Amino acid sequence: MAQYVIQVKSGNRWSLHSYKDSEAAAVKQSRQLLKQKVVDEAKVIKKGDGEEKIVFNENINSIKRKAGLGQIADCPVYETVDDLFLPQSMLALGRMLCDYCDQMTFTPTELMHSHRLLEKFCDDALFAGAVDRLASLQAVKGQKNEQECREKIFDLFDQAKEKARGSGFDNLQNDGLNEYIANAGDLNDPAIRYRVNLSLSKSTMMSPSWEGKFVVLFELLGKADLEALHENTALFLDDILSEFFALPNAIVEMLGQQPDRYNAIDVLTKLCIARYEPRKWDTPGLQRVSELMAKLAMPKCRSRLANRIEQMLRSRSSLTKGDIHEEKHAFKQLLPLFIAKNGSILGGEGMAEALAMCGTRSFNRDRNLESPSEAIEYIMENLKAPILQLRFLLTLSKSPFGKDCADIVCKFLPGFMEGPEHVHDIVHYKLPLKRKLKILTGLQKSALAIKLPNKMNETFVNWLDDLIFDYLNEERIIDKMDSPEDTLFQRATALLQFCASGLLIEGRTLNWVRQRVQEHLRQPNFVEKFTEDVQTAKKKELVITQLHAMLKKAGLQE
Repeated sequence: MAQYVIQVKSGNRWSLHSYKDSEAAAVKQSRQLLKQKVVDEAKVIKKGDGEEKIVFNENINSIKRKAGLGQIADCPVYETVDDLFLPQSMLALGRMLCDYCDQMTFTPTELMHSHRLLEKFCDDALFAGAVDRLASLQAVKGQKNEQECREKIFDLFDQAKEKARGSGFDNLQNDGLNEYIANAGDLNDPAIRYRVNLSLSKSTMMSPSWEGKFVVLFELLGKADLEALHENTALFLDDILSEFFALPNAIVEMLGQQPDRYNAIDVLTKLCIARYEPRKWDTPGLQRVSELMAKLAMPKCRSRLANRIEQMLRSRSSLTKGDIHEEKHAFKQLLPLFIAKNGSILGGEGMAEALAMCGTRSFNRDRNLESPSEAIEYIMENLKAPILQLRFLLTLSKSPFGKDCADIVCKFLPGFMEGPEHVHDIVHYKLPLKRKLKILTGLQKSALAIKLPNKMNETFVNWLDDLIFDYLNEERIIDKMDSPEDTLFQRATALLQFCASGLLIEGRTLNWVRQRVQEHLRQPNFVEKFTEDVQTAKKKELVITQLHAMLKKAGLQE
């Protein structure tokens, strides 16, 4: 009797997964593993009836996934058809319909401004699910009946189709996009913004490929001086291109043929930090995008690219097509791109976790996440300064993967605390007082947000609190706020505002400053002395009300 063996590949390693009695069951199981991205490759081998035969052999890229709905947590409540085109609505629709738009090769803006595309979408089984999701969110947010919201959304999409069919648009000319948008008027006006988006969509929809859409867009922009672009044009380009960057296939076509994942991440990261230098073999879209990213702010585009880079770093796929030594080298080449001069990590907490995961796989022959210490130690070596290493570890520790690395943080903190003897060993002495305290309390809050064995994080917080106390006392900062030469009103107000500013967290230092305030509060006739310079009874009442508000915010009154 024939038996069907399922073999799977994760990273560079093949292993036996299971046995099945029928070919159909084995193939179904293999496809399921690939769709769920549990493995990178799967094959089914028929055994026991003559010679062995491979009846199924596919990898994760060969399984075409059916478009699904992306998760959204919020969307505006729709009242009129114009609400469908609000920026926050387009953002929600873009996230929810990312797979659909990517497979159909159009952006959410093109979809919502085309009668033909809307008709096709409304006939798709996905549409009903999208309406259900929007209706459930809007019912909760607007405190409305969900069925009424659902019917309202169906009706508004019908109106959107008719609006796309009957609205006028402008024929855009090459080299004329900047002038057209500059003269269009206020883009916050729904009618003007709709007409501009409709006119541009009519042009970009003429191309059936993402690379073609890039070409059309940049032909419309022409050779305009990017640094002299009208403000509305720059904002508009950021909106349009950020939609492109939310769609994986659009990025793939912009990048063109890349040797491996390492090169793709390298290009995208350098685009994000405005350090990419175009090469003669780059696609036209990549060349023009690099010019924009080098000369304009493009905040939405940078955010979308950072999100895409993070996803690529988290992938189980190899950075290169070589062995473990090439993998290590590739990771070491990428790492400096993500570290800013001030030690911050591009993309914050999520990127720190993605880098640690990518490094762990690159340093591990089996490409699993079981031994992260070597990769994390290498990242810390590149950060050089102890304070930058500390920031990285605290940021990483807040992430799900970083929670498994608590032992590494525990080993680091005692050594770190043996170094600095003064606040200025951690923060630069030329920084303003508020900036110094904000950095130090930020480290304390980050430490309190994580859990470490033996309450090591609390030990670190208290150690840092002692340094802050010694600094404020040594510099006589509290004494200057509480100068006897000032009036009681000035002294008490300065101390209360300092307590309520959030520059100190609960601990020895904050209690010390509160104690100074309480010494004033215990004075006989404190309120009369505090308000003695206030002229009218009405103003006195207002000052007393403000005093109680400050006392509450400073933690001195319930």
